[in-house]
Amino acid sequence: MGKREKVKREITEALALPKEIVLNLPLITLYGNEELNLENYKGVVEYTDERIRISTSRGVLKIEGRGLLLKQVTSENISVTGGIMKVEFM
Repeated sequence: MGKREKVKREITEALALPKEIVLNLPLITLYGNEELNLENYKGVVEYTDERIRISTSRGVLKIEGRGLLLKQVTSENISVTGGIMKVEFM
């Protein structure tokens, strides 16, 4: 982590600002194993009904499962539904 990034983090924490907005971090919300919402993403790298890979500022988020479906895609967030079995950063 560079000096500039460290200063941004310290200011964000001191002022209690939302990290995902100030630092452009991906925000992941998981509803059981049935739905995943991701904010602050860059693009979809791979999309099948068993695997979805999404590019973020912190790497590629890989979602594995069965019957995966991109339910909603906007410029700011993406929603995945189906039987989610595994979520990991690559």
